[in-house]
Amino acid sequence: MVRKAVTLGLALAVTPLGSAAQAEPARQLFDEWLGTFNSGDSSAITAFARTHLNDPLAVTPRNQRTETCGFDLVRVEKDEGTAFSALLAERCFPALSRLSFRVDEDGETLRDFNLQPFAMAPERAWAATTDIANRLAERDEFAGSIIVVRDREAPWMLSRGSFSHDDPRPITADTPRFLASAGKMFTAVAILQLLEQGKVALDAPLSRYLPDYPNREMAKVTIRQLLNHRGGTGDAGILQREDAANRAWVRTIDDLIKLNGNRAPAFTPGSQSDYSNYGFILLGAVIERVSGERYPDFIQAHVFEPAGMTEAGYPDRDHIADVPVGYSTFFESEPEAIPSTDALPWSGSAAGGGVASAEDLVRFFAALQAGKLVSAETLAMATVPGDTPWYGLGFVVQEGKHPLWGHGGFSYGMSVAAQRFPKDGRTFICIATRDMACDRLIYAWFDRTFGLIE
Repeated sequence: MVRKAVTLGLALAVTPLGSAAQAEPARQLFDEWLGTFNSGDSSAITAFARTHLNDPLAVTPRNQRTETCGFDLVRVEKDEGTAFSALLAERCFPALSRLSFRVDEDGETLRDFNLQPFAMAPERAWAATTDIANRLAERDEFAGSIIVVRDREAPWMLSRGSFSHDDPRPITADTPRFLASAGKMFTAVAILQLLEQGKVALDAPLSRYLPDYPNREMAKVTIRQLLNHRGGTGDAGILQREDAANRAWVRTIDDLIKLNGNRAPAFTPGSQSDYSNYGFILLGAVIERVSGERYPDFIQAHVFEPAGMTEAGYPDRDHIADVPVGYSTFFESEPEAIPSTDALPWSGSAAGGGVASAEDLVRFFAALQAGKLVSAETLAMATVPGDTPWYGLGFVVQEGKHPLWGHGGFSYGMSVAAQRFPKDGRTFICIATRDMACDRLIYAWFDRTFGLIE
């Protein structure tokens, strides 16, 4: 669809902000919102969100303020007393957004509050995303790489930041970084390879492959339920900051089963969904038992090497000098972002972790699409929703106008967004060493690529 050209150098704000006393309730609240938002005062933005949007944390509006630098009013499109919409111009980048909402009966609460950019041409959406990334990097809120791959075209790449606050080596697209839960895709691919070889069955119980598993009820969970986060298998006990005592001795998948193996499922397997790291540890145990290989060795030989992922691997904590340090603000007792190294487990596992570069993830997605790792039929089966609407067989999935499959990753000082948009012919890769940085950037890119159309 051809977008109408919009000139942003107009005389803005057809209705002055000083007329709030005579305005309808929606216009009064809009004026209050715009003034608060443009102030950049984080506490004021949070107070407005708490009072009027039932949003006590105000993470999204505070992020939007950083990403847009505020707005100027272009024109009011609707002002019907309790229903309001307006066209806004970003202050940092020449782009338009639309804000719409309605006022609840109490005259204070805003319902259906929606602030969304207009879609841009691909080049401008990339330019807007990199503009945001650069500003986040200046605030030390982004260090890492973004790659957007467009089918049959050269990829767009951006890298910012250094290995650590004390190590000036620049991060590049080939720099290995921690993957967190994005590594679950490798476990899923390994299971699917064994499925194609007839060595694993999706609806077989765990006990078929681990007959000596300690808890009999947990051993009834099926491979499909583990892949689909419907086993009730819970967390792994090594990934939270308070799990330091467990991290001190846990090294292998067998160690993780010693730590967690006596635990029964949290609910009847298959009855509900609950994201589970330990479920993927159990899949790693199946891979080891069926193949006779250590999990890292199997993934190296059957995923990384066929895909050409030259920087990917599972280094232990004693061998991560060439992996950039993550910095996290999620250590609640600390006033500033601190290195997250102390919260790392001994090494990556079947639940995630490990390292790869942004270029490696591009190669991984290309290998999947080319049928180098599993067949097209198997990939199609894995990348549609199962009983869990947002998850397939080891992949986060989303249906709708712009379907996607892939996986994110999040932990202390780690952020990953790796998504394929098959209908649109695009792949988005981001690996960062700051909390939630890739979540912010993939939403910024997506909203500006597939946003409002007029």
